[in-house]
Amino acid sequence: MLVRVYDLFTNGKTDKFDILFSLDEAEEQILETHTSGVERACWTKAALTAIAEVLVRRENDIKVSGEWQEAAEDILNNAKAAFSKFPWHLPDLVAQAPDLHAEMLERLTGSEFGNSISKRAFAKLCKAVVYGFMK
Repeated sequence: MLVRVYDLFTNGKTDKFDILFSLDEAEEQILETHTSGVERACWTKAALTAIAEVLVRRENDIKVSGEWQEAAEDILNNAKAAFSKFPWHLPDLVAQAPDLHAEMLERLTGSEFGNSISKRAFAKLCKAVVYGFMK
């Protein structure tokens, strides 16, 4: 669901109502089911999984440009904005950065991500996105 929200957001639907009206009935049902009574930790895990999925989907394009740092920064910033209306705990992105980095190493087919962005550098990037010290 959050990958779909991310896609809508990055394709220009930045208003939460525009996003909601773009969802189909099944997606609306999922949202209604999981909006109430779901722990913030679950939303956070879903957001982190969505971030990983977006990066995996863009792997081939990023390999061509070789700009892993820029792509990761772009995806993290877009996720921060796209998921801002959901009850995820954004600071957990910092705490979970090492695990998210490890997940990326497992899910991506090549070694370019790991060679371009160390675990420490990725954690620093996540911290910069969360606390707003980006350019």
